[in-house]
Amino acid sequence: MRKISLAVAMFLVSAVGPAAAQTQAEGQKVEGQKTESQTQTQPPARYAFNPVNDGFLRLDNVSGQVSFCSPTSAGWACQAVPEDRAALEKEIARLQDEVTSLKQQVTALRDPPPPRPPAELAKPDSAPPSAQNDHAAELRADLSRAKAAVQSAWQHVVDMIKGFQKDLMRKG
Repeated sequence: MRKISLAVAMFLVSAVGPAAAQTQAEGQKVEGQKTESQTQTQPPARYAFNPVNDGFLRLDNVSGQVSFCSPTSAGWACQAVPEDRAALEKEIARLQDEVTSLKQQVTALRDPPPPRPPAELAKPDSAPPSAQNDHAAELRADLSRAKAAVQSAWQHVVDMIKGFQKDLMRKG
């Protein structure tokens, strides 16, 4: 429970601290009072403190380190709030790899694959000579059959026309 409250407090420190400082600076400008600190730019304070249960959270504005400061029997002591930085870095690396993988998948989906050439357009030089001869013989046989089919069909058309002419001559 204490770790959760520390995490919430860390978030509040990082979100509320700069906003409060900006609001305070704007308030001073509105009042119209020009102090020496406003005319000269001062670097931000090294530490920002925010109250939490049983103490304060101290944010190091230079390194980003967060510490929990609480009173002890000997005085105030600050302990660094544990970070699981290695786990965060590991998750960041995993997500970057996933993004890269997804970008590659999207790119692959956008580019259509090149069309495959039909088998008839394959280079005849790639086949062995005996296969080329067989292929040429098959082509000649196919052409002969096609020629015979066209001649037969033409002969039927001619016969039908002759029969139609004979019928017209008989009736006429």
